[in-house]
Amino acid sequence: MVDATYEPVNTPGISNRDRDDIIQRDYPLLRADLEGLLSDRSTPLILIKANIYRLLKNRLIEDTFNVLNDRSLPFPSTGHQTEFYNEFAAILKSTGLVV
Repeated sequence: MVDATYEPVNTPGISNRDRDDIIQRDYPLLRADLEGLLSDRSTPLILIKANIYRLLKNRLIEDTFNVLNDRSLPFPSTGHQTEFYNEFAAILKSTGLVV
């Protein structure tokens, strides 16, 4: 699991727009991290959290990363654990990574 930014964005007082701006601003750092962590860009990635999916999916694909999910996944907290588990499992099954 890799964070999209190293700046805390889920803190009181930061608006959704400011969170999005920080995540977009730090995309080059995320891209560099992924390049360093992955053996190649065909390694499957699954984006978690609606704003991460919305903000980064197309950019990652444009940079030739292999984003598996075609819809956003909820962050697995505050009551979304079952939904996350089911949707994550469905993505893995649909791609043949898990039977």
